[in-house]
Amino acid sequence: MKYLLLLLIIILLATQFADAQTKNATVKGTVFDTATNKGLAYATVSVVNAKDSTLVSFTRADSSGKFSLAQLTKGSYILSASYIGFGTAWKPFEAREGETINAGNIILTDVKKLADVTVNTKRPPVTINNDTLEFNTENFRTAPNAVVEDLLKKLPGVVIDADGTVRVNGQVVRRVLVDGKEFFTGDPKIATQNLDASAVDKVQVFDRKSDRSQFTGIDDGNSEKAINLKLKKDRKNATFGKVTAGAGTEGRYDAQTNINRFNGEQQLSAIGMANNTNRQGFSISDVMNFTGEMSRNMRNGGGITIRVNDGSNDNGLPTTGLGQNQQGVAETYAGGINYNDNYNKKTDLNTNALFSDINLNTQRNTSRQNFLQDGTKNTYNAVSNAVRRSQQQRLNFIVDQKIDSFTSFKLTPQLTFQQNNNRSSNNYTSLNNSNVKLNDGFTNTTSNSNAFNFTNTALFRHRFARKGRTISATITNAYNDSKQDGTQYTKNSFYTNGTLDRDSILNQQNNREALSRSFGSLLTYTEPLGKKSLLELSAFYNTSSGESNRKTMDFNGTSGKFDALNTTLTNDFSNNYSYSGGTVNVRTNLAKFNYGFGTSLQASTLKSINNSKGTEVQQSFTDLLPSANLQYRPNQSSSINFNYNTTTQQPTTTQLQPIADISDPLNIVYGNPGLKRSYQQSVTLNFFSTNIYTQRNLFAFVSANFTNNAIVNSDSIFANGARSTRPVNANGNYFLFGNINYGFTLKKLKSRVDMGISTNITRNIGFVNGVMNTINNSSIGPSLNYNFGIDNLIDARATGRINFSSAKNSLQPQLNNNYVQQVYGFEMTNYLPLGIIFNNNLNYTINSGRADGYNTNIPLWNASVAKSFLKNKRAEIKLSAFDLLNQNLGINRNANQNYIEDVRYNVLQRYFLLSFTFSLNKAGNTGGGPRVVMRSFN
Repeated sequence: MKYLLLLLIIILLATQFADAQTKNATVKGTVFDTATNKGLAYATVSVVNAKDSTLVSFTRADSSGKFSLAQLTKGSYILSASYIGFGTAWKPFEAREGETINAGNIILTDVKKLADVTVNTKRPPVTINNDTLEFNTENFRTAPNAVVEDLLKKLPGVVIDADGTVRVNGQVVRRVLVDGKEFFTGDPKIATQNLDASAVDKVQVFDRKSDRSQFTGIDDGNSEKAINLKLKKDRKNATFGKVTAGAGTEGRYDAQTNINRFNGEQQLSAIGMANNTNRQGFSISDVMNFTGEMSRNMRNGGGITIRVNDGSNDNGLPTTGLGQNQQGVAETYAGGINYNDNYNKKTDLNTNALFSDINLNTQRNTSRQNFLQDGTKNTYNAVSNAVRRSQQQRLNFIVDQKIDSFTSFKLTPQLTFQQNNNRSSNNYTSLNNSNVKLNDGFTNTTSNSNAFNFTNTALFRHRFARKGRTISATITNAYNDSKQDGTQYTKNSFYTNGTLDRDSILNQQNNREALSRSFGSLLTYTEPLGKKSLLELSAFYNTSSGESNRKTMDFNGTSGKFDALNTTLTNDFSNNYSYSGGTVNVRTNLAKFNYGFGTSLQASTLKSINNSKGTEVQQSFTDLLPSANLQYRPNQSSSINFNYNTTTQQPTTTQLQPIADISDPLNIVYGNPGLKRSYQQSVTLNFFSTNIYTQRNLFAFVSANFTNNAIVNSDSIFANGARSTRPVNANGNYFLFGNINYGFTLKKLKSRVDMGISTNITRNIGFVNGVMNTINNSSIGPSLNYNFGIDNLIDARATGRINFSSAKNSLQPQLNNNYVQQVYGFEMTNYLPLGIIFNNNLNYTINSGRADGYNTNIPLWNASVAKSFLKNKRAEIKLSAFDLLNQNLGINRNANQNYIEDVRYNVLQRYFLLSFTFSLNKAGNTGGGPRVVMRSFN
């Protein structure tokens, strides 16, 4: 297994060589317009299999209408030629080995002249209209009850990652629209993993320009890869969707539904799920605001940025997918409604509501090695258990009002409610080099919290008669109210030479209230400089303020109540942070070049008041924040982008306050009122090239970040195993990242290969007992994906990834460490007679270089067999098996400047699930597919 990656590379190189020796056929000709007696420049030409009309290859004619399609194996095909405004032409032909077929002039006729010969037929598989690539779905067959994700896997150049991320020619798809409208804003996977593939008529792939570019008409170099799903006509006035319910061994269950009711411009969709199989379909936002998150996340640079934490890294909750790396086992109830409508062609309304209720149980075993400056080390072992219930309700609105052809107003409010209940326990022991006990103890905590968060953005835009002259105003405000109460019981025992020295007991109740508000404004004016350039002038002002009050009461043995105020852990503080300034940018758009450069002048002030201690911290900074970007597009299928940006980041109020948090006696945290803001410079360079006809793509990305006055940790390590931490400023931190990917098809083998390699180098400065420590981390990871497919017969995918990691410490070389992780995967789906579908998915993970007991090899084998039945295969019964070998394990490694730890956590293990799926399709208009114009010829 360790040599699988090398073996795959050898096989692929041999296959490439063999494929090159095969004498494939070529078809060539000219797409012609008899009315003008000229070739149709850049017409789309496709070749499909005569047997099942599946797409084989496509290309674009040159400026004179001539085309050539090579690498066709022996067989029967149909050639299609299309051009916007003209009828589609079809021509059958036979390809023989080594033959060049001359199709001659393929004549297209204006649609207006073909009104009398309109018929129903298949459309061309692919249409290219400017920068939009359009696939007609009848040429890409999917299994019954397939979702959009299954359809996208069939399209040339589209790859679906294991976590559901969609990539087109190596670029991540950031937005998925349905008939041009938002579908559960901000989460493309909700559309790709829930909507029925059978409902989609066309898949349109394009680069969506930024809101600013769409408004000004001047390309600012910022765009995102997007997909628009155009529905079939019989679904535009229909009710459709599916319902799935399953039950299995080990008490497992999984149910989900997706129901859609579309009526012209009105779109109403509902999704829901209930399971205890770690399936999540929504992002969970952590809107608790106890530690100055809004100030910490305000990276300044002339814009408005008001964010709350989002994702599993911050709140411990899963986001999406059925990953084997999910820490713990979750029980989920979730659902949502999405609604779109257009009123009087001037008002676009999108609203969606999401709710979730997740219970997560996580058990961890931790083995940590703490390294001391004298070269010795101590070992910390802990067993912990945590149960967390997180409930969330979120409501989003987007109202885009066109006042007239020159003026519009857009309002985007969001309301979020969150309730968390947590219980955790931790038992630990620390031993020195000679396995003599240093300390032991346990901690039991509970907490109950709730929060309300409101954000809103109001955008006013006005375009003047002169192209490029615009004015826009943006106002953003946010409000957050968080409350929490909890308990903590901790007992810590410290030993000297193995003999009990002293005990430390905490028995407390605590409560905390936090309130934060923020307001931002941005005024932007653009003025054309000639026909190719644009001057942009901006003024901005932003402010945020907040109060946080924490009260801790110790247990009073005399009264038997929690009525003794703990002044050390009681804290009442407030803060106010504001920044303002102006920005000047110049943007130029040439035929192949787009570039811009500018700078912001920013003045910022931070004031933090500790009411409990009577201390006040105030800081002021004036910063120059330059920026530049360059985009070079030698042709429509390749580009080079360069970006340079500068930002500042303020310390949190908690980091500034000169008080100690001693809630964990082994890890005491102090504030530092002398902290300064950090100044970060970032550079990115990416290269992208693709040939949509041969389906080859090359993507390279390089990123670098350099930080002055970075906020780092200064640790003091004590012989009894305890540690204290204080934030300080340091220079010299940087982060470098590089990635390159190359993909190509092997048409003879009906295969696709994607290979890549990524690397990163990080330099962090820290301090241990007052001495500077330089920490250098590096990793490199090659990867290889191989896909093979025969329509309606088999789909197979083999993957390999190896990651080599290295960590080096200048102060404590005993922390230097090298470790390797290898991940190999194989997935195969077989489409058998009688509507039976058989799927196998095997992933094998190999860990090495870790602590004893954590160098594990983990094979994870999942399998399923499904049978479709009823009319139009609307029903399906499936038997699924998860972790057939019962070998699934959760392993993770964390490193700090004075310790390395390995964590083992609970994950899902073997179970079987029997499920039933029913698809419904109640159409209001069953007129079938679209009527198209076709002109055939011999």
